[in-house]
Amino acid sequence: MFPFFFAPRFEYPLSGDVTQAIAPSFGDIEGVPEVEHEVITSVASYGKQLGKLTEAMLAVAEKVGLEGPEIDDLREISSGVKEAKGRALEAVRARAEKAAERVAVLEKGDTR
Repeated sequence: MFPFFFAPRFEYPLSGDVTQAIAPSFGDIEGVPEVEHEVITSVASYGKQLGKLTEAMLAVAEKVGLEGPEIDDLREISSGVKEAKGRALEAVRARAEKAAERVAVLEKGDTR
């Protein structure tokens, strides 16, 4: 036991509390940072904006019969995004099922 009212705290490098802002920084944007922040937080994220532009471009390309490597690349990107969303959805469903199982166990009172 330590003779003081506190215990020493030892931390190895890079092992302490870590906080990180995951919101985009607006310091280097050419536009008005306040407007950019308002748009991505209240209107549509960058991903949503890019998704809509991709959908529109692919729809126009299909309508006018436009083909080429750039359109193929865009289709591949769009397909990859859909697959990633599907994998994320399955992971969330699996976690939700596990959580529902834990809730059922707790409701029964069987906490072995």
